[in-house]
Amino acid sequence: MPSGAALAAQDCYPTIEDYVGDTPLVRLQRLTSNPSNIILAKLEGNNPAGSVKDRPAMSMIKEAEAKGLIKPGDTLIEPTSGNTGIALAMAAAIRGYKLTLIMPANMSEERRAAMAAFGAQLISVPAGKMELARDLAHEMQARGMGTVLDQFGNADNPLGHYRGTGPEVWEQTKGRITHFVSSMGTTGTIMGVSRFLKEKDPGIQIVGLQPSEGASIAGIRRWPKPYLPKIFQEERVDQVMEIGQREAEETMRALARVEGIFAGVSSGGAVSAALRLSATVSNATIVCIICDRGDRYLSTGVFSEKAAASDPQPCSVQTFPSAAACLIGHPAPHYILFTADLDPDTGVPWCPDCAQCLEPVRARVAETGGTLLEVQVGPRATWKDKQHPLRHHPSLELTGIPTLVHWSNGAPAGKLGPELEAASSTKEADGLIREFVLQHQTVPSQAAGHQASVDVRALMQQLQLKSEVDQQ
Repeated sequence: MPSGAALAAQDCYPTIEDYVGDTPLVRLQRLTSNPSNIILAKLEGNNPAGSVKDRPAMSMIKEAEAKGLIKPGDTLIEPTSGNTGIALAMAAAIRGYKLTLIMPANMSEERRAAMAAFGAQLISVPAGKMELARDLAHEMQARGMGTVLDQFGNADNPLGHYRGTGPEVWEQTKGRITHFVSSMGTTGTIMGVSRFLKEKDPGIQIVGLQPSEGASIAGIRRWPKPYLPKIFQEERVDQVMEIGQREAEETMRALARVEGIFAGVSSGGAVSAALRLSATVSNATIVCIICDRGDRYLSTGVFSEKAAASDPQPCSVQTFPSAAACLIGHPAPHYILFTADLDPDTGVPWCPDCAQCLEPVRARVAETGGTLLEVQVGPRATWKDKQHPLRHHPSLELTGIPTLVHWSNGAPAGKLGPELEAASSTKEADGLIREFVLQHQTVPSQAAGHQASVDVRALMQQLQLKSEVDQQ
């Protein structure tokens, strides 16, 4: 048994749970949509178990212990989509608990492996059936098989953020934060941080994210009303933004290529929202949560060369700010074509002028080795509205479609609009496009994550010839 001196010496050293929290807050340097604003990313992947969920996991277990609800050796049960499960598995290992986790079958292999490594028992339910996982957890508790901590209804979940994340953000920004952006799953992060920040400054805007219809983004949920987390208080969120699957994934890849931040899909969604928000405000300090690390998603293919090769996809007016900001991660020169939405019946743009120039634009930009972003302005009635946002965009001021813009350093550097609209044939439009592209063509730079292909054999032959000449 250790002596008194040895025990005292042990108290001088921290344990792993002492390193939950106090994560870095870093400024985005190249992904921007408005130079007057500052976008800051809180790197929650730096927590010991790799995500923002380390905070509520430790909070719920320690508070339950303090209330006498659980004790080391007990079995804990929790439904989870991944990160909470890993965090709870770590916390249970640290504090001496058995843990059973129930999760949808479509969660990544990395997450499952991490939970198992910490000693958790895993139970799968069908893909996407998080509600079923929650029901099963409570059924197991009713049968005396363990205690459900219930991250969705446990006030000690947001308490971890009220005591930790919120004060950290306030102190790290020296109270200058104007907007806070966070994904909404259990809603613990946004509830706890909102409560703290609003106490400091009621004017701080709290922005929550939920997936758009059909999107499946780990860590972000659109809950059916009966399953809405009990800890959620609608009045604590000033604005809710919808994030699409493609937008979140493209921004996630850009974060890695352009900012060196290797994060998951929900973090891409948070940065997308911050970029969209930044395009609508000025002189703001926007903080977004980077929930976890990208290595948890490698097996899903979202970082594969095939996935990256399809970026950027056509986007909407709503997602234009984030899509345009991400162009910096692709080969230059950069062009943006503002065009009509595709007719659902014919599959071609509803605007004939847009239809006749679409393929020529794609072909001419491809010849430059650069990147084209297509922005669909909406259905006919939407575009004809004089209040359409792109008609009043401070640097674009579109008067018609199609309009082709040379995009450089986050702003238009040239525009071809009325001439394209007036072109009487595809051939005439192609001539105008070719001249415009040649006029603005620059030497393509190799963007982060894109390397030129090299003929190694030819290069070696050139070096050998040079060596022979030098020896003569």
